[in-house]
Amino acid sequence: MIDQQLAEVSNLLIVVAIVLYVLALFGFTADLAATTARRSDARIAAEEARRAEQAAQAEQRQAVPVGAGAPAVAGSDVSGVPGDASPDLSGHPSGGAGSADTAGAPRSLSAQGFAFLISTAATVAHTIGVVLRAVATERVPWTNMYEFAVTSAALVMVCFLVFSIRRRDLRVLGTFVVGPILLLLFIAQRFWIVPAAQLTPSLQNSHWLVIHIGVAILATALSILGAVVAGMQLLQARHERALAGTVDAPDASGEHWGRFGHVLDRLPASTTLEGLSFRIHSVGFVCWTFTLIFGSIWAREAWGRYWNWDPKEVWTFVIWVIYAAYLHARATGGFRGSRAAWLALAGFVAVVFNYTIVNTVINGLHSYSGL
Repeated sequence: MIDQQLAEVSNLLIVVAIVLYVLALFGFTADLAATTARRSDARIAAEEARRAEQAAQAEQRQAVPVGAGAPAVAGSDVSGVPGDASPDLSGHPSGGAGSADTAGAPRSLSAQGFAFLISTAATVAHTIGVVLRAVATERVPWTNMYEFAVTSAALVMVCFLVFSIRRRDLRVLGTFVVGPILLLLFIAQRFWIVPAAQLTPSLQNSHWLVIHIGVAILATALSILGAVVAGMQLLQARHERALAGTVDAPDASGEHWGRFGHVLDRLPASTTLEGLSFRIHSVGFVCWTFTLIFGSIWAREAWGRYWNWDPKEVWTFVIWVIYAAYLHARATGGFRGSRAAWLALAGFVAVVFNYTIVNTVINGLHSYSGL
C-alpha cells in the first residue's frame, strides 16, 4: 500500500534540499571569489613592493656618497622598503590593524562556513526525503532511475561532508561537488521523476534487490565523487606546471589561467588530490566488483543463467575493466598522475552512458527505469 502523503512530503523535502544546495553553491562560490580577489591583490602588492625594492637598490648604486654618506630614509631598512609593508599571501598585511582588531574577538562566520552549514542542512533534508520515499513505498528507494539518482546524490554529499570534516582543506571542493549534484537533481526532477508505486513482479520478494542495487548505488556515488577529484587533479597538475614554467604560457606565473588560476591556488596539491582520487576509486572498484558478482547471482535466480549478455551487464563489465586499468596504471610508474586520471574520467563517462543511454534507449532485461 503506497502512502501518497508521505511520498509528497518526500518530494517536497527533495525540492527543499535543492533550494538549500543552491544557497550552498552560492556560498562556496562566494568564498572562492573572495579568496581569489584577496590573493590577487596580495600578489599585486607583493610585485609592487618587489619593484620598489629594486628601484631603491638601483638608486643607491647610482648615488654618489657625500661626506659621511647618504642619510638613511626614516622608517626604512637597508633595502629601502618599510619592514612592515610586505604583505603575505593570505590577503592581510603582516602586523596590520585587521589582525590586531580580531585577535581577541570571536570570528564571524565565513562564506565557506556558511556554505558548509547550509550543505549539511540540505544533505539532512535530502536524506530524510529518501528515507520517507522508502517508508511511503515500503521498499528500498532505488527501484527506478529517479530514486537511484536521488539516493546516489545523497550518498555523494554524505561522503563529501565526512571527508570535509576530517580534512577541512577539502571544503574548497564544495563548488565542484555541489554543482554536479544540483545538475543531477535537476535532471531527475525534470525528466526522471515518477509517482511512488509498487515494485514490478520481477523485482518483488528478492533480497538481491537490496544487496545488488545497494552496492551499485555506492559504486556510482564513489564514481561521481572520484571523477570530481580526478578532474580537479588534472587542472591542478597543469596549473602547477604553468607556475613552474614547464608548459607553454605567456609567463611562468600561470596568468593564462586568469581568475581560475587563483581558485586553483586554494586547492590541495595535485599529488594530494591524486592520492584522494586513488583511495576513492579503490573502494569504488571493490563496489563495482561486487555489483557484477551479486548481479550474476541474481541473474541466475531470475533468468536461469549467470551471464546473459544484456546491455546493462556488458556495460557494467566495461566500467569494471576501465577502473581496473586505472588502478593498474596508478600502480605503474610511467602512467601515474594525469594519465591515470584520464582513465578514471573515462570510467565515469562509461558510468554515465550506462545509467542514461543504456537505461532509456537500449532495450534489455534490465528495463526498470520506470520511464
